[in-house]
Amino acid sequence: MQAIYLNHAATSFPKPREVVEAVMTWFEQPPVDAARGGDAQCDPILPCRRELAKLLGVADPARVVLLPSSTQALNLVVAGLVTHGSHVVTSVLEHNSVLRPLAHRAREQGVTVTHLGVSAEGTITPDALACALRAETSLVALTHVSNVTGCIQPVEGLARVAADAGVPLLLDSSQAAAAIEIHHRRLPGRVFVAFSGHKGLLAPPGVGGLVVPDDGLLQTVVGGTGVRSESELHPPELPLRHEAGTPNLPGLAGLLAGVRLVREVTVPAIGAHRAGLVRTMREGLSAVSGVRLLPLAGGDGRIGIVPFSLDGWAPDELGFVLRESFGIEVRAGLHCAPLVPAALGVDPRGTVRASVGWSTTGDDVHALIEAITQLGAR
Repeated sequence: MQAIYLNHAATSFPKPREVVEAVMTWFEQPPVDAARGGDAQCDPILPCRRELAKLLGVADPARVVLLPSSTQALNLVVAGLVTHGSHVVTSVLEHNSVLRPLAHRAREQGVTVTHLGVSAEGTITPDALACALRAETSLVALTHVSNVTGCIQPVEGLARVAADAGVPLLLDSSQAAAAIEIHHRRLPGRVFVAFSGHKGLLAPPGVGGLVVPDDGLLQTVVGGTGVRSESELHPPELPLRHEAGTPNLPGLAGLLAGVRLVREVTVPAIGAHRAGLVRTMREGLSAVSGVRLLPLAGGDGRIGIVPFSLDGWAPDELGFVLRESFGIEVRAGLHCAPLVPAALGVDPRGTVRASVGWSTTGDDVHALIEAITQLGAR
């Protein structure tokens, strides 16, 4: 039984040949010092920043901070901006990588957190954000794209509301990078963009980053950088200000290759490929008796996510049977976004999430439709 992978919202697979070769090439070369300022052979750091800046519409590559994950990036901003007793606005769509840092601050530092609901279309509206802001609001932290529904949020309008109030905005763009075009320089105000490397950017696990608008974020991680070693203080300038320790150079080599591939194929082409597969999947699943599809709201399928349930099946049970009996890998449950089911009025146990990527084929989608058709007839 050939495995069919429909879990790209969790991580991309298989990794492209270019990415695998870049990682292997790094391992086969003698190590070089990661000086973080030069363009030495086998050091992917500077070219990776440059390519990411082009892809994400960042004015200066120095504003691209390279980190182990988007979770680390989100934590960095929360730790650097959320002050004792202040107020934060977030939403019911958020991943635990946002919810848990904020819950920790609420418990340990008396921070008040407001969770915005969503409209009938599945979006966080600028008007709702404007009503939630207070004089003591220190941060707005919102998903760019829901990892459960695939709904694209109106980030330009949200950024304008935050900017008008003088409040920084943190976007969790883990699902957005390489799925939709991001133009950081066009967003008003102080906008931080956290991104993951191993999803749409096709990189290995263990790489991600943060786009910062300025050098005003509090330093929370200090240590060795290989730069200015004579000083007892961590370098204050970007991007070293937020980077410490030995970087994941083989992972960054893979990220560089992945970003270059995305830019070569182009984000619109990737989005169109995903959207076509999503359209086919939704049409096929909707014809199966007992299937309940979450509405395709706030997007056109470019994110590649299709959440659904099947009457008589618990999400985890359905996911298990798809894997064990049909060789189809999906994701089942809450998807690390525990507030979504209640907000959308769906099964509190969550949904089954099928998600497509650049490597997904029409045959993969039809295999899922056939499997659900068989299970629905039982």
